[in-house]
Amino acid sequence: MYNYHEATISVLPKNFEAVNSEFDDYNSAAPGFGESFPLCFSSNRRSSGGEFDIIYKPIYIYFSKETGELTVEEIKNSNSDYLINSAEIDKVLRKTNSSSNELGPYMTENFHSSGKLLLLFANDESGDFDIKFIHDLNNQDYDSIYNVPILNSPFDDYYPTFNKDSSQIYWCSNRNGQFDIFNVELDNSHDLVDKLNDQSDKSIRKIDALNSSANDKCPFIIKDFMVFASDRAGGFGGFDLYYSENINGEWTEPQNLGSRINSEHDEYRPIIHPMGPDFTNDFMIFSSNRPVGLGGFDLYYVGIDKVDP
Repeated sequence: MYNYHEATISVLPKNFEAVNSEFDDYNSAAPGFGESFPLCFSSNRRSSGGEFDIIYKPIYIYFSKETGELTVEEIKNSNSDYLINSAEIDKVLRKTNSSSNELGPYMTENFHSSGKLLLLFANDESGDFDIKFIHDLNNQDYDSIYNVPILNSPFDDYYPTFNKDSSQIYWCSNRNGQFDIFNVELDNSHDLVDKLNDQSDKSIRKIDALNSSANDKCPFIIKDFMVFASDRAGGFGGFDLYYSENINGEWTEPQNLGSRINSEHDEYRPIIHPMGPDFTNDFMIFSSNRPVGLGGFDLYYVGIDKVDP
């Protein structure tokens, strides 16, 4: 007879000690969560505080029904099938990382089911950040890195995220003088690669319901739920995390995620993935430079209310 039948992720942020370093670690992305998942994030650890690369760590989440403890750790067993199968991610990152900065990784969710991988990220080798992607779809073996022409401008463009049916892509840009969240409609009659390679004229929309007169950035969408970072007035200090829901095609007024998660320091790039039915809440990862970390920006995880299906 087990003592615990449901898992609850801590509702107070926990330092993601399994992956953090004394340098800046942030901008994470994960295509799916289960007991194991691949975590990609940006870090300047390899350059000892210089340029940012995308780092990969295979992560294991375990809940003990006997003790009620939740363990989040890096998989280090070289014989692990999961570690062996995730070698594809290491392969793509060897081609993606450069002497410039790579930020904001976003992996598509078909990695687990098909073994195929498409990675979006931003790179500043041109002088400003442009959104790019690399993939092994359509029998291509990460042969090229492509720009996403419908998203990029002469300014900084990064943090792409799709809506739930991939009919729209959202991102943030400082093309108007501060960071705002934008989106563009995609042609769902095309496959994902063709959508991203589309060079036709598109209507770029600034999402007024989400934006403020301050900086609004790092959007991430799961189902009809968006989380993002903003330094708008009324927060707890620096950048805070906010959420909005898409109801009948319209985004609701953003709400601050509160002092339980936010601090007087900076909170950036939240990502969420729903946990299974054995969990009472969902899993969110974000980055923060709060002083209790290992150094610079660290990744943290926290439990939030389940996102409605």
